[in-house]
Amino acid sequence: MSERVGALTGKQAMSVLTYLQGKGDPRDVALWAVGIGTGLRISDILDLRWKDVVTAEGEIARSMIVTENKTGQQRTIRLIPLTREALESLRGGITDRETKVFTLTRQHVRRLVKQWCAAVNLKGDYGTHSMRKAFCTIVYENSGGDPVNAARVTGHTNPSQLMRYIGQTPPTIERIWKGVERTLKA
Repeated sequence: MSERVGALTGKQAMSVLTYLQGKGDPRDVALWAVGIGTGLRISDILDLRWKDVVTAEGEIARSMIVTENKTGQQRTIRLIPLTREALESLRGGITDRETKVFTLTRQHVRRLVKQWCAAVNLKGDYGTHSMRKAFCTIVYENSGGDPVNAARVTGHTNPSQLMRYIGQTPPTIERIWKGVERTLKA
């Protein structure tokens, strides 16, 4: 069984991003921005090539199509401005579209994420999956508590799977239980 890593709130994820921007390493900023801004698993992030994120016209794309390694499912992932800007800063003069965006190992990224989270005084067990969990938590919060639509955006096949993944109870279920408690109050 793989380690259970912590999920970050949007505010915590942005504090790590601010820290990385202050350090000034475009690779680290782009890696974090892609992780929290797309919700891709680290294996999919490390497989990205510039042709996946740059249009034929040479612009950073507004979306990309990814076939997930774990599920084999093809997903369209929107590249939000935060992610596009970070990728543009990283790209520099790279013109070979076959070049990998990140030339890191999964283990190296895990160490980096742990360092970054520690640097901003986050307590907990963080790793590469923390970026995906942060994205999933942010999506759920911005869905208005709608696990069905949040699961669609995050690529989870079933809303209850997403809710377990991010450690949440849907508000409707919570309201039902509170109602049961009120009704059956001794």
